[in-house]
Amino acid sequence: MKLWFWPNDHEPAHFHAKRGGEWEYKIRFLENEAMMFEKVWSKTKKTEISRQERSQIVEMVTNHRATIYKEWEKIHP
Repeated sequence: MKLWFWPNDHEPAHFHAKRGGEWEYKIRFLENEAMMFEKVWSKTKKTEISRQERSQIVEMVTNHRATIYKEWEKIHP
């Protein structure tokens, strides 16, 4: 799984998560879990993000939200 910020991206604050050739999601890390994930695309319905991958992202965001936001602000002042 690859995670990144686009340097010329827009509000609300988010990063992208991608599994090559399978799916991509915007992760709005300042939102609660129910609002955090926005699918950008997926190859098929069967290749959407798994519960395990979603849980890993939620845990990472929960544990590092302030650091992630600082990085967003460095790129998007």
